[in-house]
Amino acid sequence: MTKQMVKGEKDLPHDKQQLMDAEGYEVYNRELIRKVFPRIIADVRKIKPKSKAGDIIPFYFALLSYVDGNRYRADESLNRRFGYAFPSQDRIAEMTGIDRKRHKQLTRILKANGILSEVRDYYEGTNRYLWYKPSFCPQISEDGYIVNEDGEKVVPDYSGIIK
Repeated sequence: MTKQMVKGEKDLPHDKQQLMDAEGYEVYNRELIRKVFPRIIADVRKIKPKSKAGDIIPFYFALLSYVDGNRYRADESLNRRFGYAFPSQDRIAEMTGIDRKRHKQLTRILKANGILSEVRDYYEGTNRYLWYKPSFCPQISEDGYIVNEDGEKVVPDYSGIIK
């Protein structure tokens, strides 16, 4: 069953309307895929030609899949995980096929480019978790750089990240 189209509203491809109706979707900035990720991949391959730099894409989307979008907890207190993704390293590896050993480097590449604004260690007892704070809709320059809150391009420094 589909909603009746409002005048001026365009048809959505395939089953996107069902996803929207069921609230089973998230938005992402398409310019990340069109401009930013290709620039990052090219930059990394200039330094290390045989790198699997393209893995930043499934890695980023795996993180987006686990962002906690609940500002408040069930008891109505503020949720300190709000806006953070917190999948385990094993879960990321399972979802993406990317070896756990590479997660740290991919995280550093995304952070250096302003796509991850923060990566936080969180401990519950002796268990360590990583919380990632991805940028959903960053401003992007024409040449594929993230633009920060001050209006400046985030130009990455890969020294110490890529060898």
